[in-house]
Amino acid sequence: MATETQCESDGAGSLQKPEWLRYLEDYLGIDPGSVPDLEPEVEDAEPEDIASVLASKIREYLLCRDDDAAARFARQLDDLYASVYEPKFGEFRGRQGWTGYLNAFYEVLFGAAVEMPYHDPLQDKVIHLLLELRKLPPHSVKVFVQPEFGWVDSEIWTRDPLLPWELVRHEPQGYLSLDMYSKWDDQEDAAKQFHETAAYHVNFSAFRARCTGAGLDEGFTFRFTTAGATIERGLQSVADHPSKLNPNVDYHIIAAAQYILLAGDVIDAECVKKQLPPHRHHDWKGWANGNGPVLWRQWGDRLKQIADALESGGELDFKLSEKNGAALKDIVTKARDKMVALEPELFAQEN
Repeated sequence: MATETQCESDGAGSLQKPEWLRYLEDYLGIDPGSVPDLEPEVEDAEPEDIASVLASKIREYLLCRDDDAAARFARQLDDLYASVYEPKFGEFRGRQGWTGYLNAFYEVLFGAAVEMPYHDPLQDKVIHLLLELRKLPPHSVKVFVQPEFGWVDSEIWTRDPLLPWELVRHEPQGYLSLDMYSKWDDQEDAAKQFHETAAYHVNFSAFRARCTGAGLDEGFTFRFTTAGATIERGLQSVADHPSKLNPNVDYHIIAAAQYILLAGDVIDAECVKKQLPPHRHHDWKGWANGNGPVLWRQWGDRLKQIADALESGGELDFKLSEKNGAALKDIVTKARDKMVALEPELFAQEN
């Protein structure tokens, strides 16, 4: 039977807390090792501090080891709107209603998720929470979607137009170029900053891919834009794209592989086996004109090329960090195997 303490330990005795936990505790303004309780947070919070109330519950959920934690905390987070947010914060936030609550919720939850390492099962735990929220009785409301600059009919949590836009808001900014890597490589602080930025790119890609794989962004017009652009960026080669920034760094390849490993089934079904409609091409138009199968084969061949080079110790046309060597080989091999398993006929005749 689950015990109360299973949801209270935060590993305060460890020398270094994970970044996602530091992120949540920044909202709470608490000292390392202390465990905030929801009720004092609610009683003492200023109107703009709904994020700290949410951070407290999300922190508690992520530290909880109970089997029923996702379903239980989903109900609590859903109840927070009527029991806490609306009576305490509604007047301050005017007519935002569910819009204000959801904006704060996704900002805190997604901000923590993208601080989790791409291979951390806690990212899956975030997905489980979102899926449990979808099982709850829906709330028929209008929410204000800023990018569309209008109020949209929604069924919270099953048809929520804010979720995919909040994912977009957390997308990494900028490009991880080799020039940046070379410029910083001999400078300890700058190199550390680069690796942290690169890790964010990979972590975000894994979380976004998990959302796509779980169907959380289904129906979103830009659903496959980031996936396509990220995979192309990671798996392009000098020979195929001589005019683009090359060679890449290994983080690009790891980020690309996350979409294949975690959302490959969905991408294959919607963009390779079927033709993605023209109105959903947008900034990245690689899926246009039935090009999905061609890209799938090219990307699969590129993964094999990388895996073979890593296996043989051959020359690489991208920058490889020493700490990523073993992991990269395993990742690209698994990604290639998945692509072949999904589209065996495309790879029936190897070059």
